[in-house]
Amino acid sequence: MTQSLAFPPILYLPCFDYQVHRQRPQQLLYQLSLLGFNVIYCNVTQDKKNPFVILNDHFAVCQDPDAINKNHEYVMWLTHGPFVEQLPKYKINMVVSDIADISAEEFAPLEVWEKRKIDAADIVLCASQIIYDATVQKHSNVMLIRNAADYEHFAQVLDKDQSLLHDEIEARKLCLNTAPVVGFWGAVASWVNYELIAYLAKERPNYSFVFVGEIFCHGPEQIGKLPNVHWLGNRDYESLPAFARQFDAAIIPFQIRKVTEAANPVKLYEYLAAGLPVISTDLPEVRPFDEVRIGRSPSHFLQQLDEAIRFDRSPEKRQIRQNQAKRESWRARAQLVADQMLSKYMEKQK
Repeated sequence: MTQSLAFPPILYLPCFDYQVHRQRPQQLLYQLSLLGFNVIYCNVTQDKKNPFVILNDHFAVCQDPDAINKNHEYVMWLTHGPFVEQLPKYKINMVVSDIADISAEEFAPLEVWEKRKIDAADIVLCASQIIYDATVQKHSNVMLIRNAADYEHFAQVLDKDQSLLHDEIEARKLCLNTAPVVGFWGAVASWVNYELIAYLAKERPNYSFVFVGEIFCHGPEQIGKLPNVHWLGNRDYESLPAFARQFDAAIIPFQIRKVTEAANPVKLYEYLAAGLPVISTDLPEVRPFDEVRIGRSPSHFLQQLDEAIRFDRSPEKRQIRQNQAKRESWRARAQLVADQMLSKYMEKQK
């Protein structure tokens, strides 16, 4: 346990259900709980008959925000800008504002809240260099905390002693157990390059392209019903290693524009933790990874994909990728935040 016993609980108001997406807020907060910080994570989905689900000695999923004791002192973990309006309703010792996306394009409606979210904070976290550079002059305590992977969760793909992963039989059926299988997981959203996907699928009809994730836009409909492209919809986080075991390579086929240039894709770290060859469009946050192939045009992306499948699946290259992911862990990220939170807390006590 690394924290002071007097440190207030961290409160996260309802923005994402804990089990559904398991992205940056869930991962960082859960790791902070493993470091000894008490965390109350509020779900969007509510169950007033079962207000608290205890995941460990320091982490509770709250399914009824009305059950939270507003007379208690809290550290507010703020990701959703409009929740600035909720701060006066609680006794707040500290505010940690986490900025994971730039307030432009799809996220432009949130721009009105960004200044207030920063001004209210004691600590501001930024998920990418572009976000950090845009924020560092606006606040005295700004940290660059990139995304990461739950290494142990995804590394089990290559665990020889783990013969069958969670939902692996279903994953085999859905991926048709063909080779090569080119995989993707995450939000099937407007920033995905559907023209690129259509090009790849038409040029390589012998490849299967498998997309695991909730569909948030009409992109899949735009490219038609190509026989080798499979949109599987949302799957439980626990199932992702089973799908990774079916993949021969993984892709990040994002459009190049403001939102994606400022993004630090969580899937990048997860793919690497699973040992998968990775091919991405030319994103600033991906460029530093020597293990990742960059496709700078559709034809170049296809070339990189072919070469990844042909040359990048050796045990030695898998190990290099996993070693990289192991260094980029949520635990390491959370420790940096924990140290800063404790420092700020001690400063407030003076």
